[in-house]
Amino acid sequence: MQIDNKDDKLRALWNAPQPDIDERQMTEALDTFRCNRRSHIRSNRRKKLLRSLLKYAAIIVAPLLTALAAWNYSAQYYADDNALVEMYVPDGKIDSVVLSDNTKLIVNAGTSVIYPARFNKHSKNRNVYVNGNCHLAVAKDPLHPFVVNMGSLKVKVLGTQFSVNSYNDNDRIVVTLEEGLVKAFDARHSMYLRPNEQLIYYRSDGRMQKQRVDAMACNSWVNGNIDFSAQALGQILKTIERHYDVKFDVSRDIDLNRRYTMNFRKGEPLDRVLKVLSMTSGNMHYAKNGNTVKLYIE
Repeated sequence: MQIDNKDDKLRALWNAPQPDIDERQMTEALDTFRCNRRSHIRSNRRKKLLRSLLKYAAIIVAPLLTALAAWNYSAQYYADDNALVEMYVPDGKIDSVVLSDNTKLIVNAGTSVIYPARFNKHSKNRNVYVNGNCHLAVAKDPLHPFVVNMGSLKVKVLGTQFSVNSYNDNDRIVVTLEEGLVKAFDARHSMYLRPNEQLIYYRSDGRMQKQRVDAMACNSWVNGNIDFSAQALGQILKTIERHYDVKFDVSRDIDLNRRYTMNFRKGEPLDRVLKVLSMTSGNMHYAKNGNTVKLYIE
């Protein structure tokens, strides 16, 4: 009886328009997910049915997505119509998936996405959870708004194209709209975006900033390109790490807040990227050792 009650609570949280999960509930859900995942690993299968509690244990808010990504867990687990699917794209890869409502997701490196195997027509919203960088072409359904959950920030749409960048190691969440209209909101504030507008949301204090951008250029990563426009070196290095599956060892005398603008086309080799970065900086050099790149100043 106690297990059934917990399952009912998890079902209710998933179907709620704005899930409100306390620390205890998150811990219970995560423990259940871990337990089930271990059983899948022991069976050595890459795709397998998620069982009843596992379906709803993953419902989760963004902090759980962080844990999922940390497990280096790249398998997709499929279940019945009420189950949840977790998709993780490892560093160095870009992948895509079409959801049951024909919404198309293009998922960038190092990103976790959780979504229902089939959207429940009796639920008010179509909920997905994203930790990372994802482009969404949302299928129109006026009766069931599509909601992207990224911790305290949510983005609600009926049908449109936009991207979210919500890696949990970054204080900023960025939402960039290509077409349509979206509403971004947390518990205190909300903001609407129109085409070629970008929202920057700060997790630490809930600030929201809106600016005009070239949305197609901002989302050029969808085609395998890398574009940096006045971005801090620290953020540039994180993007390169994910794109090329490398790790940087940065000398302390390098200014990670210095901003750079540079563009790289699809298939650009890592050496070319590092040479451009070195030349642009004027005094920064690099040395490769396996998948580790040391940056230093001479």
